[in-house]
Amino acid sequence: MDGFILISRKILQSPALMKRDRSYCEVGAWLWLLLEASFTDRDFTIGTQTVRLKRGELCHSVSYMAEAWGWTQSKSRHYLDKLVKFNSISFGKSDGKSADFPNIIKIVNYDDYQYSIGKSNGEPRGNKHNKIISKDIIYIDEFNRIWSKLRAKRGSKKVALQKYNKIKNKVDADTLIEKYNQLVSKASSPEFIPHFSTYLSQERWLDEDSIVKEKVLTPDQYFRQRFNNVPKGFHMVGSSWNEIEYSNGKEKITFSLKDGEEV
Repeated sequence: MDGFILISRKILQSPALMKRDRSYCEVGAWLWLLLEASFTDRDFTIGTQTVRLKRGELCHSVSYMAEAWGWTQSKSRHYLDKLVKFNSISFGKSDGKSADFPNIIKIVNYDDYQYSIGKSNGEPRGNKHNKIISKDIIYIDEFNRIWSKLRAKRGSKKVALQKYNKIKNKVDADTLIEKYNQLVSKASSPEFIPHFSTYLSQERWLDEDSIVKEKVLTPDQYFRQRFNNVPKGFHMVGSSWNEIEYSNGKEKITFSLKDGEEV
């Protein structure tokens, strides 16, 4: 039998893959590895160290996988050794990382389990079933990385992904992250931050990092705009959280900031 089906990650929660003690069977552990593998090249961080994973690779310690599967570490190592023996996975070292950094696990023949990305135009290639799969999810791993690094997640993530798929060939991911976060840091209030989908569709990474600043009113400006009852020739000489005081040099008047009435 050839071909395959799309499988949701929620399948890992299915009782069919678990034993009575809530641990995975071997099929469940294999599906876990396939679903954890990177769909496209991406950065993966553990603690303070980051490694670049290629398509079909994942990076987890044996203890992490054992906990996820509900197994002992000994059983997990034995299962991984079996997968290596059957040429289902291979291990590789992470260059420049600490001695306790996990090895990189590569799914051998990953494209046999997941549809592949065309080299020329980024479209799925393979059998007929592959070609009807939505192109919007081809770069979802890369988009998730971008979304996770945004300092403000404004608007719909789903809509932003759709917009990203339309402009992904015009700008690199790191530029998007850097430019949008600069915009966020300059905003004086959340309402001045554009939705990420709008930022993408308007190609605003090409703009200068400028943003309309919220006008800050002095206590005098605030009171005069609200009540307009300060006599001519009077100037503010002081204010507190609930009152404001004016003087013309000869006499003083104190008003309530709450209702504008003279105190």
